Amino acid sequence: METDWIRPAPELSSAGTPAGEVLRAPKAASDRPWVLLVGEDEAALEIAAKSFIDWSLPVISPPMSPPLPLAVEELPTPSIEGERVLYAPRIERGFFEGTLSATSPLYLLPRLSRLASEGAPLAFVATAIESELMKRSPNVLSQRGLASRFEIRRVPGEMSGDEVSSSPPELESAHGALAQVFLASSLLERKRTTEAVFALKRAVELDPELPCARYELGKVLIQKDDIEGAVAQFRKTVELLPEYASAWGNLGASLGELKDFEGASSALHRAVELDPENAALLSNLGVAYRDQGRLRQAEELFRRAVALDPDFVFGHYNLAHTLYLAERYREAIETFEKAQSMDRTRSSRQALLLACARLASGDVPGAHRDYREVFERLSESSRKDHRAAAEWDLKQLALKTGVTPELKETAGLLRLLA
Repeated sequence: METDWIRPAPELSSAGTPAGEVLRAPKAASDRPWVLLVGEDEAALEIAAKSFIDWSLPVISPPMSPPLPLAVEELPTPSIEGERVLYAPRIERGFFEGTLSATSPLYLLPRLSRLASEGAPLAFVATAIESELMKRSPNVLSQRGLASRFEIRRVPGEMSGDEVSSSPPELESAHGALAQVFLASSLLERKRTTEAVFALKRAVELDPELPCARYELGKVLIQKDDIEGAVAQFRKTVELLPEYASAWGNLGASLGELKDFEGASSALHRAVELDPENAALLSNLGVAYRDQGRLRQAEELFRRAVALDPDFVFGHYNLAHTLYLAERYREAIETFEKAQSMDRTRSSRQALLLACARLASGDVPGAHRDYREVFERLSESSRKDHRAAAEWDLKQLALKTGVTPELKETAGLLRLLA
């Protein structure tokens, strides 16, 4: 099926004032109005949307069939001169469950708006059934990522009873490059990582400018420990889709793995600009700053992250580690203990850092108790690696305190434990 933009016929609004109750104002500036109308009555949403559209400008809409991820990737350029309006009814139909980027609003909204604008000024009017949007994509209503540009309004109205089902359509009609991306997703669910890499590389061969193929390939290459390859894919992704926060975040994290801390912090800073309420991105930027010794900035970011998501365990751990590096040992211990109380995985590495913090604070018996507890629950095969990590912690502490009797005693204990 050939896919093209729909160009609605001009209609004049009968409303003298904007419709709907304002729920949220835009969190980020946009050159032209961006409005998202939510409610439970599709007909009322359509009427309200048309009252916002400036019909003196060219108006385009994505097709409703095939499903939105497929339609977006098959759309040609609109070939319109100057300013235009994008009208996207029922956007929640295009958001599907799962981790595949092509079906995520954090990918679809930037991709759709970039394709529609062609670099020209763009007004964006969208509608969604609120209950469905809440189930599928609450990060849109919380104005995560590009959704931060929308003014969100609720349109009153009742369900008509003959509402078209908004359950996600099957994606089996995919073909070409995008089909390879969906195939890779299926292979990854079955733990067939090597085959998924082949599928994604095939997708890139078929369409070198398909951002989701580049992005998904980068993620899988990380699993295969090909960090340099992943960086190359994420760089190309952000070149193709500069407003895709997740791609900037993965680029930054990958550069951090390569010890390019300046590059990591630059990429992660851009990710946070695009999605300022993403706790994981804030935390990753904090890690990049911490690795550069920018402890005060790192602490601020970790505190923002755990304020946004109080259950974000590694946000608390990262904050604790930063406090430890800043030699604020009592605060570090309290924060480590709080994170441990929330951590169902019982991270052994973090427990070793807590033990070292106790040692630095002067609580030698408490530190030795923690070390014993950690090594007692480790398998024989992993004790050697954990001993190396614990000894590295002691060496770093010795650079600050000198080689004290307490450090020598602790080093001897680690040799006995592993």
